This record gives sequence, C-alpha cells and structure tokens, in this order.
Amino acid sequence: NKEDGHLDPSGVTHAYAKAARKLGAEVERFTKVEDIVRRADGLWRVITNKGEVVAEHVVNAGGLWAREVGRMVGLELPVLAMEHMYLITEDMPEVAAWNQKTGTEIIHAVDFDGELYLRQERGGMLMGTYEKANKPWSEFQTPWNFGHELLEPDIDRIAPSLEVGFRHFP
Repeated sequence: NKEDGHLDPSGVTHAYAKAARKLGAEVERFTKVEDIVRRADGLWRVITNKGEVVAEHVVNAGGLWAREVGRMVGLELPVLAMEHMYLITEDMPEVAAWNQKTGTEIIHAVDFDGELYLRQERGGMLMGTYEKANKPWSEFQTPWNFGHELLEPDIDRIAPSLEVGFRHFP
C-alpha cells in the first residue's frame, strides 16, 4: 500500500517547530519544565530552567516524561514506558540494489500474528517486535536524565517473533 510507511520522529518534530515559528511561535529547545502552576486568573505559569512563561493553554508534549509533567498539575496519566526490542543490520548490497533499481525504499512490512515489523533503515534493514505481553521499562517514573540509551538486549524474550521474522525475511 503506497499510503503505508514510517517517519523520522525527529524530522517531524523539527517540521512542526518550523511551521510554528512561521506562525509566530517561539520554540525553546533544551528547556526543562520544572513546574506548572494555575494562577488565580486562570492562566498557567510554566516554570522552566530558563525562566517563566505565562500561557492560556499548556500542551503536555512530554513524551517519555508525560507522566512527570502531568503530575505537576495533579494528573496521574495512564502512560507507561515500555521496553522495545529491535535488530538493525549493517548496510546490505541487496538493499542498495533494490533502491537503485526501483528508486524507492523497501516497503514497511508488518506481521500482526508474528508480532513483528520490518523496514529499511538507511542502507540496511530493521526488524522490531510488537509484543502483546510487553514489559514495562519503568513502572513509576522516567528519570529526567534518561537520554534514550539502548537497553540491555533480551533476545530470549523476543526469540519467537524473531523466528517468524527470519522465516518471512531470510
């Protein structure tokens, strides 16, 4: 299906920021929200490590830290960070040949029963799992200093999905 695919989250974020700037918004990068306080006049006071901002509306775009941001205003959001395992290959000549021959990337394939997906990642391939019985990474809070480090591999846990994937995509 030509409507299927994947995107680069960082690229999309930068595109939204660019569009917002064109509409007059100010985008503050590398700014940590430390507290959010409702004022008597109904506006919000957002306290950051770079100063304060007053706003009529506040959008919680905290991502992995959305729980922590929600707690600043007394909300316990049902958001849970989950472990996600995937494999990435080195560059593959077969991928380069496909790209050159077709002028497109290899399609994004999903096997819902096998709980896995496969897609091109630069010059190689990425195979990831969508586990029905996923494992929480951090049940109660995400440390503020977590920088999206890679987690310890748990190949035994995802082995059944990988076996299906290797049968589909040798």
